[in-house]
Amino acid sequence: MTQGAEPETLSSLVAERVGTGRGMTYRKFEELAVDPEDGKSPSRDTLWKISHGRPIKVNPSIVRAVAAALNLPTARVQAAAAYEYTGLNVSEVAGGLVLHDPNVDANTPEVRKAVRRQQEREEGEEG
Repeated sequence: MTQGAEPETLSSLVAERVGTGRGMTYRKFEELAVDPEDGKSPSRDTLWKISHGRPIKVNPSIVRAVAAALNLPTARVQAAAAYEYTGLNVSEVAGGLVLHDPNVDANTPEVRKAVRRQQEREEGEEG
């Protein structure tokens, strides 16, 4: 995600890739929308709502299924869903992901330091 650009939304990711004249038919999208972790598929109604920018009860399984169908990294689709349904941005800072208000700069020395501290804690837990 580039600074200053409008963040992606879940519906914009789908709209760019699914439909007449795009890389994938809606039927194929429905077939491919399967969560690789739990094998669940969102309902046809849920996928229609996503593709038309309507509100849904978002959950991790739906996000993973959409990511799988679109062949996109799950983190990218999670960030798009976070922005669309919560209004929060996800930015990469110092090798980590930071969820923040769109009006706040996430790439500050304080945030970079906090991300590094969190990474060190996580590495300590693994070792």
